[in-house]
Amino acid sequence: MARSLQILAGKRAFKHLKEHGLQAQDVKIILGASGGPKWFVLSRLDQYLNSEFLSQADQSIQLVGSSIGAWRMACYAESDPQSAIQRLEQGYLHQRYPRKASGAVVSANAQTMLDEFLPDSEINFVLKNTNRHLNIVTTRCHGWLEQEYKPKQLAGFMGSAVANAVSRKMLNRFFERVVFSQHMSDSPYRTLNGVPGRLSSLSQQNLKTALLASGSIPVVLEGVQDISGAPSGTYRDGGLVDYHFDLPFSVENGIILYPHFAPLLKPGWFDKSLRWRGVNARNYQDVVLLAPTPEFIQHLPYGKIPDRGDFKKIPDNVREQYWKDAIKQGQRLADDLHELLNSDRLIVEMKELIPSRLRSLKR
Repeated sequence: MARSLQILAGKRAFKHLKEHGLQAQDVKIILGASGGPKWFVLSRLDQYLNSEFLSQADQSIQLVGSSIGAWRMACYAESDPQSAIQRLEQGYLHQRYPRKASGAVVSANAQTMLDEFLPDSEINFVLKNTNRHLNIVTTRCHGWLEQEYKPKQLAGFMGSAVANAVSRKMLNRFFERVVFSQHMSDSPYRTLNGVPGRLSSLSQQNLKTALLASGSIPVVLEGVQDISGAPSGTYRDGGLVDYHFDLPFSVENGIILYPHFAPLLKPGWFDKSLRWRGVNARNYQDVVLLAPTPEFIQHLPYGKIPDRGDFKKIPDNVREQYWKDAIKQGQRLADDLHELLNSDRLIVEMKELIPSRLRSLKR
């Protein structure tokens, strides 16, 4: 039977895995990408990674996430990650909205989900967790992008999309990356010379607001205002700047683990439709990408992984069943990883990660 999971390793990671295999104690960074309900195919894999693979890994691991990836990484940092992921799964699964729901309504629902998977009783544990260090990517907006008045906000985003098509560097005029880090001194973003943005310290006062901001999709949700411990302003979805990540993260004597929902890598949110815009292979030299195969995706209902468009295109009852099916099918990813970790097939079946050869998602 064909594999549902593929393991793709960057140049240095490929060599590392050949010499040492895939060992939990070698994981230095874990990445969580933006993508909304696309993450459903990863839910069971996330649970397996935390309940089995990483359960005995007591080293310090940097957890880096934007948008839903930040929410997943927050679950990884809780006292019972598997249960937290299950709560996130159920809260996200059962979202329902009236037609033309306001940003305030969607934001209120997001806050409810956040409170369910990260109750106040867990905040202290996350902040003091010595083994899992959380980094939450947010986007601080400038000009019309600060506005909640949708026509101005849309005009601002159209301008930023055009600028991005010319060069990602031009996004600096519209956005600033602000990363809220549990340990600023050893955050992966600390050593990224030349990358615009800033680090802010996570605290009791801003953990949840930073997470809410990181998942605040433009136009769909309201922006988050004036986060404690960070510059004043309007904060929105971290995926605007770091959608799938294209940053020179590097590690010594270890790997960067990246459980990802598809064999696709795009730097920022505005790059999704730009066929010529991909990630730099040099930035993925230490990455081990765990992703579903194209065949797995093709055999899902509708021949695709869940996405935000399902809210509008599919009736709620049908959509929820489709999403449940995608979650259930995702168990095959966890089963494949378990089998590969407990056999000699992983080294044989893994492939080199060459970003330019990755296939696009079926939309």
